[in-house]
Formats: sequence, structure tokens, C-alpha cells
Amino acid sequence: MKFNKKYRFHRITMNILKGCGLVLLSTTLSAMESLDDSSLQQVTGQAGADLSLKFSLNHDNNANFLCADLLYCRLALSLNNRYHDGTQDTYDAQGNRIASATGRKQWLVMKGIQGTVNIQELKLDGEDVVYNGTPHAAIKLGFNPVKPIEFRNVGFQSLSIETDTCTESDANCSTGSSNLPGYLTPATPYGGSGFDASKERGFIGVNMNGNLSLTGDVKIFSCGAGHPRC
Repeated sequence: MKFNKKYRFHRITMNILKGCGLVLLSTTLSAMESLDDSSLQQVTGQAGADLSLKFSLNHDNNANFLCADLLYCRLALSLNNRYHDGTQDTYDAQGNRIASATGRKQWLVMKGIQGTVNIQELKLDGEDVVYNGTPHAAIKLGFNPVKPIEFRNVGFQSLSIETDTCTESDANCSTGSSNLPGYLTPATPYGGSGFDASKERGFIGVNMNGNLSLTGDVKIFSCGAGHPRC
């Protein structure tokens, strides 16, 4: 029987390489070792994240107003406990008015509130801020000027001041046929065919469309009273 020397040499070489591979593999699969605090302090690493956020209120997918009942597309604010009847109000020694919780509460009501805000890219990262020679961790928020923040139909259709129709004499005003908070005043839309047709009655409206392009970054960090920015 004859053997091919070239073939035998090739087989021997392959066996040697396989053996070396097994030796190397056995050395790399050693047991994991725990690190003490000083060793952990020498380990560094950092990775950020790019976020995209989209907020939509009372809108469809094309940023058009979508509201089945105008009564529930409102934002109401009651400022400084303002009531329609101030006869029970008192004043302190400095002349400051102390509102009494009597009468019907008044509300500043934004009707037909809506809007879509699309933050296409928000960079979230970490960075050290050094003050008084001491580094402190900070959250860094960055923006991409090529990807602006988009505002689509952000605002409200009309603004009005509404008053409760409650019959109670105290501050508690439960909803009902005779006890109606001002922010639930029945919707009364304009008629006709003008620009405000089918919109609720009020004296001003706001609607904003545009792009906001930002550069730079914002760093959020904590500090003591000794720092000039705190």
C-alpha cells in the first residue's frame, strides 16, 4: 500500500493545530474572579442613547383635531381660589387678601385643547461636571439641529372664564344636574360658515405650527448651597 506524503503531512499539521486550539480554549475558560472596590474603580465605560418622543393630544395620525365631545377636550385652571362672591374674604395685617372658600368657583377654561409635539432625536448621555475641584455626575441632554422638534396644531380653539353653577355654600362642588363645575359648562359652538364655525365660544384662541431647531446640550446635576448655580 502506498501513502501520499503530501496528504500525510497535511493531516499531521491539522492535528497539531487542533491540539493548540484546545489548549488555548482551555486557558480562556478559566473561572471568573471577583473584584474589590479598588479594582472596580479602575473599570470605566460609557454608552449613551438616542431617543425619539412623540406626544399627541386629541389628534389623529395626521395631527388633525379629533374630539368626539367638545365638553371633554378642555383644560381648566382655578387660580388663587377665586370665587364669584368675595364678601367673606378677609385681609391680614399686611393687607394681603385671604380668600374665603364660599360661593361659586371661577375657572379659566381652554376649550378645544390639542397638539402634537414630535421630538425626533434627543441624545441622553452622562458627563462629569467639576466644581470646587470635585467631579459630580450629570445627565446630559443633547439635540440634533438637523432633526428639529416639530409642533403641529398645538394650542386651543378658544379661552373663556366659566363659573360654577353649584348650589352648595361651601367649597365642595359635586357634579349633577344642579351642581355643575364651570369647566363642565355645556359646549356652545359658533354657527355659520366662518373660520370659527363649530368651535366653542370664547375670546381668544392659539394655534402653533413650526419647527424648533436646537444646538448644544443641557446638563442636569445636583450641588450644594456653596455652588454659585444653586
